[in-house]
Formats: sequence, C-alpha cells, structure tokens
Amino acid sequence: MMQTLTPEELQALLQRQEPKGEQSRRRRSRLLSGVAVQPYDMQATLTLTPRQRAMIRQWADQFVQSLRYALIPSLRMTFELRLKDEGIVALAELAEQWKGKAFVAPMTTSGRLRGDHYLAISNNLAMVVIDRLLGGPGTVPQSALQRPLSRLEVSLLLKFLERIARSLLTVITGEEEGQAVQMQNLWTSEEQIGILNDKVSFYDLCYDFQLGQESGSLWIALRADALKGLEQQFQHRQISPVHLKTSHPAMSLPATMQVILASGRITMKELRQLQVGDVIVLDGFKGEPARLVWNGRTLCMVRPGTRNGHLAVQVLPPKTQQRGEEK
Repeated sequence: MMQTLTPEELQALLQRQEPKGEQSRRRRSRLLSGVAVQPYDMQATLTLTPRQRAMIRQWADQFVQSLRYALIPSLRMTFELRLKDEGIVALAELAEQWKGKAFVAPMTTSGRLRGDHYLAISNNLAMVVIDRLLGGPGTVPQSALQRPLSRLEVSLLLKFLERIARSLLTVITGEEEGQAVQMQNLWTSEEQIGILNDKVSFYDLCYDFQLGQESGSLWIALRADALKGLEQQFQHRQISPVHLKTSHPAMSLPATMQVILASGRITMKELRQLQVGDVIVLDGFKGEPARLVWNGRTLCMVRPGTRNGHLAVQVLPPKTQQRGEEK
C-alpha cells in the first residue's frame, strides 16, 4: 500500500541537505584518470548530400576548362588536365600521398568558400612550371629534383598556385570580386608535410596533370565543412547573365576583327589575267558603311576613318545600312 506524503512532508524532503561525501562523488563523476581519449573524427560524422556531390563534380569539370585559359598565357605550352579521383579524405591520408612526391601550399580564402585549404603539385611538374616562368624550355633534369628551391623559385610557384586557386574560386562562386586568396607558404620537405596528421576531413579533387613531356598530379583539398552551405547560398542569390558571360577567363583572349569595305565578282579567266594597274569595280558605292566581321560573321556596320594617325572605324546604329546614306 502506497503512503501519500502531505505537502509539508514533501517540502521538507526537497529542502533536506545531501551528505557532503555523496555531493563530492557526483561532482567528480565526470573527471576520469588513466583513460585514453579517442580523437574526434570528422570523417565519420560529416557527409555531403548527392546534390552537393553532383555540384562539386560539375565545378571540377568546369575548372578544367577555366584553367586552360588561365595558364596558357603564362606557361605558353600545351598541357592536359583530367579529373582522376574525388571524395572526402582525412588530411593525414593526403599528407601520406604528398610526402616526397609533391610541394604543398596551404591557402586561406575569404568570401563564400571561407576556410583553410591546400593545393599540392607533383615535384616534377613544379620544376617545369618554374623553368617556364623563368623563360626556359620546360625541361626537368634529374639534378633539379634533388636540390632545394631558391626564394625566387618559391615565390614564382606560389604565384602560379594562387592563379589556380583564383580560377577555382571563380568557378565555384561565380564571382571574381570579393574572393581573397592568401597563399601562406610552400612546404617542400617531408618533415613539413608530416605535421599534417589531423583527421579533419577535406574534399579532395585529384587531377592527372600532363605538362609538356612531364606528367604528375594536381591536388585541391577543400575543407569539407566549408562546402556544406554553398548549395543554400546559391539558391538564394541571383547571378546576372551578363556577369556570367563576361567573367569567364575566355573573355580575356584576343579576337582578330576584319573590316570589309565592299566585295566584287570577276571570272576565273579575268582572275588569271590580272596585271599591275588593272582596276576592279566593286559592288559598293562611296560613302557606304563597311562591315565589321569576326570569324566570318558580320557583327555590325561601321564608318571608316582615322584616329591619331591610325585607321579606325566607328560603330553605327543598326539602321545605318542604306546605300550611300550620309550621317
């Protein structure tokens, strides 16, 4: 039979002091000694959704095309880049792949992909890049792989890797402005790379990289937790179509234009009989606009003239196409 406590007895029971020995044992229950601590493994807890993985693969493919336009002007040699492997990898495992085989550059980025990341390039490819940037043919003697890099060579290689990082950020974020990249230093020895023994997860993009006659790998290790929020950020921001058309590295390539004043026709017999002093009458008339042509396509009508002693043309409105029309 249960005994019911009166309100006064319940109040007295709640206010009763606990023995000091029992309080001390409860406070010390969280303090353990002689017990090994299990390191926290982010790889076991951090995952990316299939949509996020698909977005990263799309960025990886776009990065290949972007890098072609970014590196050809500086290297002035052919190269091939192909995605070999990608996925979430612990930093300690990446360090084992880099030891004795690659130069590693930690980088810090701001903006939408804020965090600490890593770039790594095979030793032989790094020496090809340095040789080309110094005006050499891009060959790597075996002795060059054994010697330490000079301060100038380290600076050139860091600038090269920074260009790669900026191309990647432009592809991922769709923005050229506000994406600061800071290359901290260059790790060239196994002792320096060996300090990367953390189990923090990175999303690794490993590319097969062939530069001239040399082949190797290019690693891009991005903090996996920095990628988690990118999908939501892109869903809430609108990208101007004009910005997408003008921000691609291909927009910096030169384009050769042609100005066609007029055209005319003659027979093949007349063409074979052409002599110095012959006059060919064209279909156009004096004062007509000329055509501005690129890659065989007429872009617009232009007015020929001169500017500071050079031949020049002025773009005309679309309606200025009437024969003999004077402005």
